[in-house]
Amino acid sequence: MDTVSTLSYYFNVVTTYISYYWVYYQEEFHTYPFEARIAIGIIQWSFLLIVFLTVLMEKKGHHRRKKDRTKAKLEERYGEAMDYIFNREHTWVMARDEITKLFHVDEQKVARHGLLRTKLDKQMICDLLYQRLIASGNTWPNRRKNFHLLLNIFALPTFLEGEIAFASMFIKMKALAVVRAFKLPVSPWVINMLMASKKTRVKRVAMYLSVAGSADSELDYFESDFFDQNSCIYDEIELGYILNRRRDAGMKLPNLAHWAELQKKDYTKCMFVRLMRRFDQREYCAQLEPMFRETKHKKLIEEISRTWGYLGYTEAEQMLVDALLTQPDDTKVAILHAITRMDSGRNLRTLMDVYKHSRNPHVRLEALRCVWNYGEDGRDMLVTLENRAQGDDKKLFTFFHNDLTLSRMPLNKEQAYHPSVETEFNLSN
Repeated sequence: MDTVSTLSYYFNVVTTYISYYWVYYQEEFHTYPFEARIAIGIIQWSFLLIVFLTVLMEKKGHHRRKKDRTKAKLEERYGEAMDYIFNREHTWVMARDEITKLFHVDEQKVARHGLLRTKLDKQMICDLLYQRLIASGNTWPNRRKNFHLLLNIFALPTFLEGEIAFASMFIKMKALAVVRAFKLPVSPWVINMLMASKKTRVKRVAMYLSVAGSADSELDYFESDFFDQNSCIYDEIELGYILNRRRDAGMKLPNLAHWAELQKKDYTKCMFVRLMRRFDQREYCAQLEPMFRETKHKKLIEEISRTWGYLGYTEAEQMLVDALLTQPDDTKVAILHAITRMDSGRNLRTLMDVYKHSRNPHVRLEALRCVWNYGEDGRDMLVTLENRAQGDDKKLFTFFHNDLTLSRMPLNKEQAYHPSVETEFNLSN
C-alpha cells in the first residue's frame, strides 16, 4: 500500500468515526442539559485527541526504530572498512578498485542499481561517515582522495545536492553541514535554485556556498543589498570558516577593507574590520583611515583601533593619539591598547598624560596597564609614578598590583590587548 492509499484509508476511518459519534451525540443526548452535552462532547474529542497522539507517537517511534535498524545494518556491513579509511596510519592514495574491494562492492551491480537504493540508507551512511570524521578530529588531508572516491561509490555527492536543493529547511541545513565537513563542491544549478528562494535563510546558504567555491578574489555577495539588510552574527562565523578554508586551499583572500567600505550599517563594517584582524590583512589598513575619521560609531572606532594595533599599522599612530582627545572614556581603552601594541617608543608620554588628566578610574587603570606593558621604559616610569602617588592614586596602584589578571598571568602585549581583560573595574570598594 503506497503512502497516498494509506493516508486515504486513515482519513476515511477517522471521518466515519466522527460522523458516527456526531449522529449518536445528536440523537442520544439532545434531551440532556446543555452542560452535560458540553461535558460529553469534551470527553469524546479528548478521546479522539488521545488516539491521534498515540498513532503519531507510534509512527515516530517506528521511524526511529527503522533508522536504528538501518544504521546498525550498515555499520555491520561497512563499519570495519570505514574505520580502515579513517585510520590515522593509512596515508596512501588508493585506487577505486581497491576501495570497492575493501567494501566488497560489485562494480557492475553499482552501475546498474546503485550501492544504496533507498534514501534512508544514504542518510544513515552519511551519518556514519560524518560521525567518524568528527571523531577523527577532521585530520584527513592525506586521505581526502580516498574519502571522496568512497563518497562517489556511494553516490553521496549527488544525493546531498538533491537534499540541499529540494528537501525541507531542517534537512537542507543538515545536508549543508555534511557537505561542508566532507569538503564537497556544489553544482551551480543548486546554488542558483537556492538563490531564487524567498526565504532569507535559504538565500544566505546559497550565498555562502558560492563564496566557498568561487575562484575569484572579489566576491559580490557582500556587495549586495541583501547582505546589508539581513546580516547577523551567523555571517561572521560562517565567513570566518569559509575564508579560512579558502586560505588553506591556497586561494587569494578578498579585500575585506573594501567590503567594509561598501556596507551601510556600522555593525556590519565592524564585522569585516574584525575579520581583517583575524586574517592579518595589514596591506589594506590604509583604506580604514577615511572610515576612522568620518565615523561617530564608538564600536567601529574601537574595532579599527584594535585592528591597527594588532597588525602593527604604525602609520595611523598619530591618528590614534589625536583620537584620545576627542573620544569618550570607553573608546579610549581600545585606543590605549592599540598604541601599546605598536611599541614605537614615541608615545609613552601620551599614556602618561592619559593617566594624569583622565578622571575615569577605569581609563587611568588601563593607562597604567599599558605603561607597564610598554617595555623597560614603561616599567621604570610606573615605579616613578607609584613613588609619587598620594591619596586616591595610592588606592589605584594598590588595586593595580592586586589585579587578579596580573597576578595569575604576567601580561604581555598580546594579553593586554585581549578583550577578556578589557573589563570595567569597580574601584569604589
